[in-house]
Amino acid sequence: MSKPKEPQKSSVKPYPEWHEGLPTGPQFGILSKLNGTWVNWKGGPTGLHTTIMPSPGTSSETIFGVFHFKSQEYREQLKFTQVNAPVRNRAGSNEQFNAAVKYETAIVDNDDALQHFENGMYLWLGDNQMPWDPKSPYQNPPNLFSHPSSVESVKTDGAEPVLGPGQLGPQFVPPYSISRSGVIPHGTTIHLTGGIAQTDTSGQAPNIAPLWNPPSLAVSPTMGINVSTDLIAGSREKPAWTKLPREDQNLDDPDPGNRGVNSGRAYIEQVFNYDRFGARFPYTVQPNLKLTDANVGLKFKKFDLIQLDSRHDTGIQGATVNNVMIERYCRVVRMQFRMWLEQIVDEESGKVIDQLQYEQIVDFEFMFGSNGGTTQWPHIQVNTLRREQDIPPAKRLPPIRLPTEAEPEVKGGPEAVVYSMKHAKD
Repeated sequence: MSKPKEPQKSSVKPYPEWHEGLPTGPQFGILSKLNGTWVNWKGGPTGLHTTIMPSPGTSSETIFGVFHFKSQEYREQLKFTQVNAPVRNRAGSNEQFNAAVKYETAIVDNDDALQHFENGMYLWLGDNQMPWDPKSPYQNPPNLFSHPSSVESVKTDGAEPVLGPGQLGPQFVPPYSISRSGVIPHGTTIHLTGGIAQTDTSGQAPNIAPLWNPPSLAVSPTMGINVSTDLIAGSREKPAWTKLPREDQNLDDPDPGNRGVNSGRAYIEQVFNYDRFGARFPYTVQPNLKLTDANVGLKFKKFDLIQLDSRHDTGIQGATVNNVMIERYCRVVRMQFRMWLEQIVDEESGKVIDQLQYEQIVDFEFMFGSNGGTTQWPHIQVNTLRREQDIPPAKRLPPIRLPTEAEPEVKGGPEAVVYSMKHAKD
């Protein structure tokens, strides 16, 4: 008679057990590298956005191709503030303690006119490993704990007869380690999730994107772009067709419905020929080339890539929530975000300093597409920033201040007090 097999041990083991006094402090993970104010500087690279909007006089039913395109260089002031108080989420068998990093950004154009402001929060949700590893830089101190039932909880919460003391349900392993929520004053609230996509210590600059990489372009296939025929492979040279008037576009196409002003080239040529506010080809077509160009000649020590998205192939999704006008006339349906946290050798001082680069792609939807479906219009932002404290005073630009209402002045009374969170059992 064969010996019965031992039951297989579960690989999902409990986290350290929670008790009052834990955790000893917040775990920020890679978000600990953000704290501070990041800015552009004199003589340095600038940010750039591409924005496609409904044209004056159009409506949701207007034929494809009538749109207003705008692109601008900009400078930014992006401030991150760590909140040194872990925020407790109770989930029965698990306790999760989020660490919050507030952010606020303000953007002005080359004429110092305010173009955008936004605030929100990054959260470190926990290293999605199991079990807790005391040697992990992103798990010590831990922010995920197990919490079995106790004699007291069974009695207080009326758990009998289903649950007895000392019992523990399945352990939660976070599918994402980072979330970002933000409020955009145009009327959209965002929630993105993701994590660390890459860590590189080879000393190489990050590979931002190949030339004419379709997901990075400010023109989408629904706008009529054909990357293989409308762009010159391996070259930043502007294609010859961009010099033709709209009525002469694509005249050799065998499909009469795709010639002249009806061709995709006629509709998108304004993106290729745009030359205002410091924005021009090739950056109006592939904005992240500005990031690649900003890194030319720099000596890199390492970099980390954070990648977040409001949409995932499977599992829990993020969100883009719009107010009524935005939802009806220019829906924001998806937001993708990549942020590179880099260590470079400063060109002048020779010191190792931090650099932050990002690419943000927001998909708008309005009007009919070239195939009869809804058109997808990418709104893209890219920028290269450094900590203000690492920029020599002579190269610093004036701080950006929003035109907010002044707070009423209050005189007298007690001084402000810093309050810490206490996560008691009840």
